[in-house]
Amino acid sequence: MTRSPIREALAVWAAVMGVLVAVRLAGIAIPVLHQIVGALAVGAFLYAPIKRLEARGQDAHDAGWRFDSLGTDVGWALIVSALILPPFTLAFSWFVRELPRFPPQITSLVAPYVGAAHPFRFRIGPDPLELAGRVAGNAAVAFAEEFFYRGYLTLRFEESWPPRMRILGAPLGRAAIVAALLFALGHLLDPAPWRLAVFFPALVFAWLRARTGTIVGAAICHFIFNVWLLLLERAAF
Repeated sequence: MTRSPIREALAVWAAVMGVLVAVRLAGIAIPVLHQIVGALAVGAFLYAPIKRLEARGQDAHDAGWRFDSLGTDVGWALIVSALILPPFTLAFSWFVRELPRFPPQITSLVAPYVGAAHPFRFRIGPDPLELAGRVAGNAAVAFAEEFFYRGYLTLRFEESWPPRMRILGAPLGRAAIVAALLFALGHLLDPAPWRLAVFFPALVFAWLRARTGTIVGAAICHFIFNVWLLLLERAAF
């Protein structure tokens, strides 16, 4: 008997999260396991959807992993980044400047930062290879997460919840919101309330996926957002 698309998607998400949580907990006794959680997550986000797609006679192309409109994908990712990142940078600058004024019990809930930020100083840092490694890691994470959440999960959810509205030319609905919620909950693998804020950029990625019909533009935008935040943090702390 074929499982309903929604139940299948939720079961796959729960299974992947269960494995990652188990490895994370095992890392308490075997510290080296903490170092492979990120790589394991990338592998799981790619492998699990492909197996379930194949079981239904589909492939990665059906979930949006295709490059036949790469120019359009890149263009929309750059436009969205150009619109969002400048005001985000101003907000980030204000936030980290004001953060030391918050009560300590509040600070730990809303941000991972400790101490006062200094005026922005953009620099490569003492170890360029370390920065390059983190940028490369962000590329892998962005594409894997978008394939899992905006690709496979959204595909399955939309089979039961077709988009009911158009926002700026993109068909969106309940599927995009539920996938964004699961995306945010998945970030609690490192338990901290501030990690739930990724729900909001997830809606941006959902719009890009709906606007272009692929996950490539969403993944490029996701990568740009991640790297820009990394650079802002290095510049401020």
